[in-house]
Amino acid sequence: MHNSHSSGFLPAPLVVGLYATASLFIGSSARAADAADAGTSLPEVVVTTPADTPDATRGYQPRRSEVSSGRQQDIQDIPQSVAVVSSTVIEDQQARSLDDILGNISGIIQTNTLGGTRDSFLKRGFGSNDDGSILRDGVRSPILHNYTATIDRVEVLKGPASLLYGIQGPGGVINMITRKPEDAFAGSVSLTRSSDSTRGVGFDLTGPIGKPGEVAGGTLAYRLIGEYNEANYWRSSGRQRDGLIAPSLAWHDAATSISISYQHVDYTTPFDRGTLLIKGRLDDSLRKVRYEEPWAQNTGTQETVNAGFEHKLSEQWRLRGNYGWSSDRYDQYLTRARTLNNTTGILSRSSDANLGRNDSGEIATLSLLGDVNLAGLRHELAFSGEYERQRDFRGDTIRGNAVNGFNIYQPVYGLIAPGGTVNAAQSDSMSRVTSYSLISQDSVHLTDRLIAVGGLRWENYQQLSGVGRPFVVADNSHGQVWLPQFGLVYKLSQALSLYGNFSKSFVPNVSSSALQPLAPERGRVYETGLKFELQPGITGTLAVYQIDKSNVAVTVGEITTTIGKARSRGAELDIAGQISRNWSVIGNYAYTDAVNQDGNVPLANVPRHSGGLFAVYKTTLPYTAGQWRFGGGERFVGNRPGDTTNSFTLPGYAVTDAFAAYETKIDRIPTKIQLNVKNLFNKTYYPSSSSNLIVAVGDPRTVTLSTTFSF
Repeated sequence: MHNSHSSGFLPAPLVVGLYATASLFIGSSARAADAADAGTSLPEVVVTTPADTPDATRGYQPRRSEVSSGRQQDIQDIPQSVAVVSSTVIEDQQARSLDDILGNISGIIQTNTLGGTRDSFLKRGFGSNDDGSILRDGVRSPILHNYTATIDRVEVLKGPASLLYGIQGPGGVINMITRKPEDAFAGSVSLTRSSDSTRGVGFDLTGPIGKPGEVAGGTLAYRLIGEYNEANYWRSSGRQRDGLIAPSLAWHDAATSISISYQHVDYTTPFDRGTLLIKGRLDDSLRKVRYEEPWAQNTGTQETVNAGFEHKLSEQWRLRGNYGWSSDRYDQYLTRARTLNNTTGILSRSSDANLGRNDSGEIATLSLLGDVNLAGLRHELAFSGEYERQRDFRGDTIRGNAVNGFNIYQPVYGLIAPGGTVNAAQSDSMSRVTSYSLISQDSVHLTDRLIAVGGLRWENYQQLSGVGRPFVVADNSHGQVWLPQFGLVYKLSQALSLYGNFSKSFVPNVSSSALQPLAPERGRVYETGLKFELQPGITGTLAVYQIDKSNVAVTVGEITTTIGKARSRGAELDIAGQISRNWSVIGNYAYTDAVNQDGNVPLANVPRHSGGLFAVYKTTLPYTAGQWRFGGGERFVGNRPGDTTNSFTLPGYAVTDAFAAYETKIDRIPTKIQLNVKNLFNKTYYPSSSSNLIVAVGDPRTVTLSTTFSF
């Protein structure tokens, strides 16, 4: 058995380093302020940022996005639904996970998170915890759970995404835009404490290296982000901790920019499949009762590398290259629920494990971008070649025997121990997809009001999967596919646009747990809608769509099959921005009708109605020198099926959050003190499930106090 990660987590040095950094830079900031007060002349600093970032968002309002084309565009010019959660929203809500962030966007719902260890979302009714729809700076990431310390904003492209991102389902993609190096020195140190025993510390530093314009003829800048958090798990037992370090460099001159970033995370998180149904019902009194043993957890290491360059060939043409590599290596110990006696509450469980896991991927893209006039029309052109490889591997697979005696109403832990016998037939599970692609795209400005977007992707792929010792190949196939996409935007006025699009999607169904090779999943998407801008600064999108899919893969137990055809139809509304000088808001609503057409039953975990609203008021108060921000809101999710057979229903829920923040100066140091309360009314709710023995339990009321010192 492998347990290579359990000793690799070294929190103490990181904690010491973070506190030392806080002391150093807070002291430096104070000394700088003293020098300024004493009349000492400080050098002038000119603040510059990358050209693609200043206008991406303004407070809560999204203005430009890069998720639909790989280049910054006005959201009004994109013939697809694009929703953005800005850095201001993330900070106000103290979002600690992608679940927190994506609650602000319509049509995105949590699905099976594999014991709370993976980010997993349905987008317009479709998706899974390993579908490749989560991107980091436009690069597909195999990382299980994404930490928010380096995220500046999150952009979600609804519907068709295969033209730019290849093997993708038709529901959409989630792109995390990270914080980049800046040419002027800045930084912050944050301390956090929560009622759930979470203790955290983090820093974010950026600035120039050397003199601007004088490093190899250009400007070199750095960014260094670090974070450490630890907590006792709120359900019965378990411990959470994570440490992150993320350095990055960027160099640019008048014609060329080069960047490279690295992120390393060590983590331990409980493996918790939640609660279960007793006599066909959920019992809220079991909210804190965990049927997993205290040793059931994931322990691992994440690594991510992104590198890129862009060179201006002429006023009309640019050459761009990107490379990304990611790996998530971890060991997973779990207590699997086997059978439940509904009368006595006695549960049989087994001691299982998946060890030596390694989910990895890499992608390389080379693009030629043009902005030219042809036949009297403006064309925004893109021609790209791409290579991608995605590989999932599981080493030792341990499957223990069922052990009786655990009473869910009177739990006694320690009845079974971790580990057991390696199951050779299920070990060394591996799946790999390798693809080569050519992509062309053109945005034609037919008139001042009409924009046509068309593109075509040719993808050649090879997939290999199998399992066992000795290794038995389950699927070794290859093929090619053409993926078209078309869209139109018509500007009815400066503040109102009508759009529509059509596209196809393609996903190889690769699974070592299938009884036979699975046919690839194919999708077809139709969408139309309205985009609007309201004064003084509200951006919104109203969309209606239909998605048809065939050969949809589902996993029941440990066997993966396809369910034939599925369809999702719906309407979505997203708004965000400033509604007055003092008020900002972000809100969403989705109606989603997603069904398995073979059985004419709704798809699991998909509510017909969902949405949310979050509003913030900024002001000053008497007898205080700084600025206050008060805010709160509610997100709701309707009833939805709990499994693929619709054997039970998850109840709908509404959860309320609130916060207050005060920005001032302490000893001339800019300081922000913020209090957040999540799940204000301590609602018991169930965000997702996959069977009657696996029902996720939502977090209880959590009060968090954070303090940020800036310099």
